[in-house]
Amino acid sequence: MKKFSIFTVVVTFVSLILGNLVVATNSGDACGTSWPFCNGQVIPDFTDYHVLVEYSHRLFIPLLAVVTFINAVGAIYFYKRKRSVLTFAALSLILLVVQSLIGGFNVLLGTPPGFTTLDVTFSQLLLLNNVLLSYSLHENPVALEKKHQGTVKMSYRAFVLGFMFYIAQVVFGAFFKHSRASNVMLDVGAEEYLIESEALANTLFSLHWVATVIILVSAIWFIIYASKFRYHIFLSWLYFLTILLNGAVGIVIVVTGNLVLASSIHMILSTLTTMIGGAVLGGYWFKLKQRAF
Repeated sequence: MKKFSIFTVVVTFVSLILGNLVVATNSGDACGTSWPFCNGQVIPDFTDYHVLVEYSHRLFIPLLAVVTFINAVGAIYFYKRKRSVLTFAALSLILLVVQSLIGGFNVLLGTPPGFTTLDVTFSQLLLLNNVLLSYSLHENPVALEKKHQGTVKMSYRAFVLGFMFYIAQVVFGAFFKHSRASNVMLDVGAEEYLIESEALANTLFSLHWVATVIILVSAIWFIIYASKFRYHIFLSWLYFLTILLNGAVGIVIVVTGNLVLASSIHMILSTLTTMIGGAVLGGYWFKLKQRAF
C-alpha cells in the first residue's frame, strides 16, 4: 500500500492539473450537460481543443475515484491499528464523494458563476489529504536533538501560518476568478457574473495580494528556521520558489488581461504548492520522533 499511496498522489495531482486546465481555458461547457459523455457522444469532435481538455478531464475522474477508493480501503484494511491512517483514509473517501458530487452538479447546472470555487476547494483538500495519508503510511521517525526543539517549533509555526493563509488564498483566488470578479477588474467580457461591482472586484484583488505578501514573508521565515536545524531545507526552498513564481505569474495575468497560458501556469503552480505543503506538513507530523509543536 505504501507504493500505491504514492501512485494515488500522482493520479490526484494529474487530475487536478486537468481540472485546472478546464477552468483556465474556459472549457467547462465544451461537453454540455450530458455527463459523463461529451455532447451525448462517446467519441466527440476533438478538433475543438476545448472539447479535448474537458473530455480528458471527465475520462480521468473515474480513474481517480477507483484509485482513491482502493488506496483508502487498502490502508484501512492493512493499517487498521494506526489512528492517523484510519483518519486520513476515511477523509479521502468523504472528500472523494463530496468532490464528485460537486463536479457533477457543476456540469448539470451548466457551470454557474462562483460554483466552481467549491470544486477547486475540495479538489485541493483531496490532494492534501492523500499526501498526508501517504506520509502516515511511510511513517519512519527520525531522532530530533533536544537543542533543536525550539527551532523546530518556530519553523513549524512559520510554515503552518503561511500554509493556512495559502489554502485560504487558493479558495479566495478561485472565487475571484469563478465569480467573474477578475473579468470585471480586467474589463474582460463574460456571459454571466456573480460580482459586477468594479470597486468590490478591486477590493477582493487587493486582499488577494495582501495574503500573498503574508505567505511570502512566512515562507522566508520558514526557510531561515528550517536551515538552522537542517530539516526540510530543499522543500522549504521549493515551497518558497513556487509561491514566488505564482506571484510573478499573477502579475503577468494582470498585465496581459488574463492570458490563457499564464492562467494555466498559475493554477498548476498552485496545485504543486499544495502538494509540497502537504509533504512539509507530513514530514513534521510523521518523520520527527520528538515533536515540540
